[in-house]
Amino acid sequence: MISAEKIDGLIPEVLMDSDHFYCVILDVEGCIMKTNRIFDDSIVDPVSFDFKDILNSESKIKFSNALDDLFLSPQLKQHLLLSMKDNKSNLCFEFSVITDSNMDLLGVVGIGFNLNEVDQMISRSSLKGFLEFSSLQLDFDLKVIEVEEDVCKWLGVSPEKIKGRNPFQSLLIPVGNGLEESLKKYGEIHHSHCFLLKTTTDDFEYSGLLSATKNGFQLFLLPKMKKHSSSTIIKPFDENLLRAIPGSIWIVDSEMRVLQQNKSGKMLSKFWKGRSFSEGALFHFDVKNSVFAEFVEKVKSCLDSGQEEEFEFRFKYHPNDYGHWKISIKALDNELGEIIAAFIQVIDISTYGNRLLKVEFENQKLKELALKPSHILRSPLSSMLGLLDLIDPHQLDHENQKYFSYLKPLATELDDVIRSNAKKMSVFD
Repeated sequence: MISAEKIDGLIPEVLMDSDHFYCVILDVEGCIMKTNRIFDDSIVDPVSFDFKDILNSESKIKFSNALDDLFLSPQLKQHLLLSMKDNKSNLCFEFSVITDSNMDLLGVVGIGFNLNEVDQMISRSSLKGFLEFSSLQLDFDLKVIEVEEDVCKWLGVSPEKIKGRNPFQSLLIPVGNGLEESLKKYGEIHHSHCFLLKTTTDDFEYSGLLSATKNGFQLFLLPKMKKHSSSTIIKPFDENLLRAIPGSIWIVDSEMRVLQQNKSGKMLSKFWKGRSFSEGALFHFDVKNSVFAEFVEKVKSCLDSGQEEEFEFRFKYHPNDYGHWKISIKALDNELGEIIAAFIQVIDISTYGNRLLKVEFENQKLKELALKPSHILRSPLSSMLGLLDLIDPHQLDHENQKYFSYLKPLATELDDVIRSNAKKMSVFD
């Protein structure tokens, strides 16, 4: 996460003029706001479109998911290998969130470089520092000589079990035929090649970079984001039961992913954030509004502590219109008593809420009227009493003297009533 009061001047000159590193600043919707020279030279007219427009279909999905994860956990960085629309360029990017001093989101900054040109710009030994890759050392027969600890953790094997083996025959399967064809003729190739690999056990995907070395090859691996497909999601509720529960329903797992939702939940998420949640997507709202951030934090709190949360939620979706909802968040446990998900129920109480707002508004007006009698009534009454003091009753005939004698006592009595009423109403101030 990067803190800055404004985005202008955030990219240093050395990056603006770099011949190797791509730099881009995006707004919270993922649209390009600012780029450096090499980005401008490589991408035509970049300022006018969404960053996803330069990516192929797979990378678009990967980038969208990463953007959601960034806003959900702004303190973390996202490392991505992205393929361009022409499928010829592979860029490695590190994305970070930009916030101001009040922790409001300003945008996202990404710094990356073209993996196809990596041999020209970065030594192989320092590649891991830039990409946060882990690697395997291979001999000329592609058998493992050395393996880093992170790779063993990712693949779920010990160093002893992987050394001396060809990882492409037992652990990692190429996606497509690009790797297999290149391996057949790799002895004649002396530059780096990028591939997409998946494990033989769980189809987890890795971005791979195979580079020739003095003693054989070095295979760099970087895990790609897991795909949360609806087919692998365990749904706690029967769909018929979910439809019978009133209100908008979301079931969110411990990773803040949407496991289940009813039709009303889909409609409400579209109303709130502009698009419906898909099952497996992060439970996160792109709307720049603190009430949504507090909502997400309450879901996290429930998942962490198991404590039920219940509160009313008000959202201004139009200059003169508010929506009101009552939200209940409950933890769901498994048979061992472990928290596995949060049950979120949202009841629309907008009719009641808007009526209450109207009553509160009218009460406020009545209160203001009640608290201002001395200003509204006593000012002209005081003037009237002053004028009565100036009138000489002896200058009046007998009939007018009689009427005049009634005026001052009545005005004084009215003044006393106003003072007494103002004193009683002052308790509401």
